[in-house]
Amino acid sequence: MPVDLSNTPSIRLNPTQELKLTKPDTELYVGQILKAVVVKSLTENQVLINIDGENINAQTSQHLEPGDLLQLKVIKTEDGTIVLQVLREPPPLTPMEAALAKTLPKQAPATHLFATLAALDTIHLPDSIRQQINELLISISSITQLPQQLSQAIANCGLFWEANLFNWRRNGTGDLQNDFKRQCLRLLHALMNEGVKSTTPGINSAPNLPQRESLPLPGAIPQPMHQLLAPSFTGKPISTLLELLYEQTDQVLARIKTAQLTNLLQPTDQALNLMLDLPLKTPTGIDVIPIQIKEHRQETPSLASSWSISFAVNLPGLGDIQARVKMQDMAIDIQINAEQQNTVALLNSHQQAFDNLLSSVGLTLRLWNLHLGLEDHEVDIRDLRLLDIHI
Repeated sequence: MPVDLSNTPSIRLNPTQELKLTKPDTELYVGQILKAVVVKSLTENQVLINIDGENINAQTSQHLEPGDLLQLKVIKTEDGTIVLQVLREPPPLTPMEAALAKTLPKQAPATHLFATLAALDTIHLPDSIRQQINELLISISSITQLPQQLSQAIANCGLFWEANLFNWRRNGTGDLQNDFKRQCLRLLHALMNEGVKSTTPGINSAPNLPQRESLPLPGAIPQPMHQLLAPSFTGKPISTLLELLYEQTDQVLARIKTAQLTNLLQPTDQALNLMLDLPLKTPTGIDVIPIQIKEHRQETPSLASSWSISFAVNLPGLGDIQARVKMQDMAIDIQINAEQQNTVALLNSHQQAFDNLLSSVGLTLRLWNLHLGLEDHEVDIRDLRLLDIHI
């Protein structure tokens, strides 16, 4: 909308700056971006700037030098005041932020890769690629191994690959064979050896990511990821399928790296908040279970922190479920969110069974909360300046 400056005798740059035009009949448009240059200083708190040939007196508390270039945006406040907002260049990215800027836009959950691998099961592929796909699938933990081998499954989720490799080189210990990131890197390497490269970005990528698939950024909480139907590749050449496989493998590696960088960017004095995706074999295929491990510090520093593990699943007949188990000493708090009313009722009828199960191993069920409806996440949008997306 046009703004007739004859009806706006003064325009603010910000609450401490006032800008007056020399020509009252000039029109500006709300949302318009203007370039300005500082002509000269008039007084201690007043400068002469030039916008598109017009000299403007601007009152400012900032120190501006002749020749300084400014970028201004015309905005209108709730009370109708016209403001010329100074747009400032964002601070330069740190090395880790620069790396995050590369990985965040192309990351995608492994659900897409696993759907593609299922569709490729009956298609003839080069021997080296078929062998690596088989090794990758064999390395994934099975739900029948839980909870006894949960810690090992988490250690192999890919998030700790570099640490596992370091420990193996230093001590000769560690399970490298089943690390998910290692297996994805080997698959990418096998594809490259066959001359495959991603020549068509976005060939299938992660089309129309479901809203629940949260970005691995601060503030995210586990959201259920559904198994995707295997796509039909009828009539598509092998070269196209291998390019798709290359791209989706690269996207999974980008998601793992994004999670690694997000965790590294957390201030060292803050409580630990670890997000990861856990691939898991189930009777119906391979699920990806988002998990959050969180430290809860006490107000009294001398007291030990409590810890919680949260996860989200989609179960046949029960729908989407989020669960959080928090432990303080020998007391257990359980909170479950379910999208279906009958699931809430079913779980509520089994509270005593949970209580008995915990008592049998010396634990106490202190809190049992069931809620209808899933928790939404509040992603910290500060890192979204690294890419042009909206949540």
